Amino acid sequence: MSALRPLSIGIAGAGNAGLAAAIAFARQGHDVHVFEKHPQLTAMGAGLLVQPQGIRALEALGVGRELEGIGAPIDRLIGLSHRGWRLLDIDYAETPGRAVTRHGLSSMLYDAGLHAGAAFHFGCAIQQLLVDGPRARVTHAQGESIFDLFVIADGAASALREPAGLAGPSSTYRWGTLWFQGWVDGWNPRVLQQRFRGTREMMGLLPTEVDGNCTRLSMFWSLPGDAVDAWRQTDITQWKAHVLSLWPQAAPMVEQIGSHDDMPFAVYRHTWPRALAKPPYCVIGDAAHAMSPQLGLGTTLAAQDALALAACVQVHGPTHGALAYHARRLRTVQAYQTLSRALTPCFQAQYGGWMRDVVFATGLRVPGVAWLMKRSLAEPPARDAAFAPAAASTSTSEKPQA
Repeated sequence: MSALRPLSIGIAGAGNAGLAAAIAFARQGHDVHVFEKHPQLTAMGAGLLVQPQGIRALEALGVGRELEGIGAPIDRLIGLSHRGWRLLDIDYAETPGRAVTRHGLSSMLYDAGLHAGAAFHFGCAIQQLLVDGPRARVTHAQGESIFDLFVIADGAASALREPAGLAGPSSTYRWGTLWFQGWVDGWNPRVLQQRFRGTREMMGLLPTEVDGNCTRLSMFWSLPGDAVDAWRQTDITQWKAHVLSLWPQAAPMVEQIGSHDDMPFAVYRHTWPRALAKPPYCVIGDAAHAMSPQLGLGTTLAAQDALALAACVQVHGPTHGALAYHARRLRTVQAYQTLSRALTPCFQAQYGGWMRDVVFATGLRVPGVAWLMKRSLAEPPARDAAFAPAAASTSTSEKPQA
């Protein structure tokens, strides 16, 4: 426990970012309240990959052992074109990532938050954000509360970041993904595999759980949002045959799809943050910097945000700590957003993609390119690598207001 007097911390959203922040602040001894608009814990979607730097952040939050109990380690990411050319090949063997289901990760973080002492208020949407001196005064479905610091973590479709003056409206990416989960026998359980046909078609199979010789896979199929209705009118058998023309070896998975209803459609957004903090409010995770899934960094950045914010507040107090978090993280997340936005047309667009195939396939033969691919995902920026576990700091330069 640090010398900083316990603070009252409010958090909007019980997604991965909000849950990570709840763990970090509660383990420092602060009074943490999480407000979630849904009536219960909700984790929409299939599987996700926690990058090695995200694993390190979760370990620093104290949930490394729990993370090892869910999901599957990933040693390699490989992507092939319909011609069989290698376009992506990232070796994680030395520092594996970890693939998990969204439900599994969310449940694990929620249990850790409860154990740390955070209080959760489900079915309790935040209605208004106000400022009361140096503190945040928020109104919600259960009344009104005052906090030393309030963390906005209500996801990519956040309704709170604009009222707090932290970001403009988000924009929806034209492309989203259909997803499906199923079990298959004899599949390589440690490799995330992708297939591409030009830039119009992209498919991925991510192992998220292993039981003996059986592997649970999350399947992703890229599709423009304005094409979903037309897709639902297609003959599902013909569509599956088309998918298998790209990836015949995926038949054990694809054959399990019985109807269009088996494949929900996920929408992605982009949000460019003006600032990450405007005390007494700050923003983390997708609410701060939603981006396309090309880099697979959503959960990783959310965990890093939570760890960074709690560490900065523990050293500097709520006001200066929030500003220190903004200064430390803004350029990092904006750099990843820029890279993600630049890569998106390379994999989701309406052109043949032959130039992409040539450039990427040739690039993998250039010394150092594969190393750079790995470093961009597996190695954290140097300034973020030094974050200590949330409860480690014992100094403070600011006393919270009473």
